[in-house]
Amino acid sequence: MPIVCWDASALIKRYLTETGSQSVNAIFAAPQKMEMVTTPSSYTETYAALLRKRNGGVLNQSEFGTAVIALQDEVIHNVDFGLISVSDEIIFASIEIIHRHNLNSTDAALLTALLEVSQSSGISTCVLVASDQRLLRAAAAEGLATLNPEHILPNGVEAALALL
Repeated sequence: MPIVCWDASALIKRYLTETGSQSVNAIFAAPQKMEMVTTPSSYTETYAALLRKRNGGVLNQSEFGTAVIALQDEVIHNVDFGLISVSDEIIFASIEIIHRHNLNSTDAALLTALLEVSQSSGISTCVLVASDQRLLRAAAAEGLATLNPEHILPNGVEAALALL
């Protein structure tokens, strides 16, 4: 069963309507068996992005509350959605990824954690879902499958996931 790891740049599209939101929704609705995961940092980045949208007037208080509850329900309270721990060891190991790919520390920690999961779990396929181009390039360079919801049509999601 493939692991689908969500970066905040893609996960936010589940709770805000932006380019790629329909494709993100299609991934969540896909009939293929896959394990969806993220890191605590990506979760909090997604929450922070929703808060910025509320503070900027893009979301009203009710929309913000609805989005936050949906985020909590789908990520934190959902037994089928996992959190990848980011230990101090992973954070320090991510310095190599930062140096190699010029990533910020949060993205490097996510990528390092996903690479560790990929190598230690025996899972043949780990895919990173993101719309952050630098992170996607780094993940691909490190040998991970990637999916950018901004570059795939919703009706092409099933076929793309089947190729994983």
